[in-house]
Amino acid sequence: MENKWKKQKLIFIPIAVLVFIAYISVTWNETDEGQNQSSTEEGRLEQVLGQIQGVGQVKVYFHYDNQNPKENDSDSLLNGYLGSSDREKYVSGLLVVSEGASNPAIKKQLLETISRVMQMPTHRIMIVPMENKGDEQ
Repeated sequence: MENKWKKQKLIFIPIAVLVFIAYISVTWNETDEGQNQSSTEEGRLEQVLGQIQGVGQVKVYFHYDNQNPKENDSDSLLNGYLGSSDREKYVSGLLVVSEGASNPAIKKQLLETISRVMQMPTHRIMIVPMENKGDEQ
């Protein structure tokens, strides 16, 4: 009887270790992919916006939120306590820093373009002029 128990332990322990390692590697890859995906999305948007005439250099920062905006408030309270890690993050706000944003026409064009491309209301988009290094004294 005791010999049978040792054999079961010898089989169970390596399987448990393998499952643990697999779980760690899967969760580690998901966080890396999420970070890489957001930086590539920001980079692509920066590149495209920089091609608009008069915009100049652009930096884009996404604000992420876990809560889906289509959920009603009664569900959100309960979801805050339950596994919110299963839900995907979505971009809830956007900050754009642009050289051309000091021009009101360029700022308006950026706001309208980003709102349409990102399918986001304009009140969630902040566009500010980029600091000119040559203006400092």
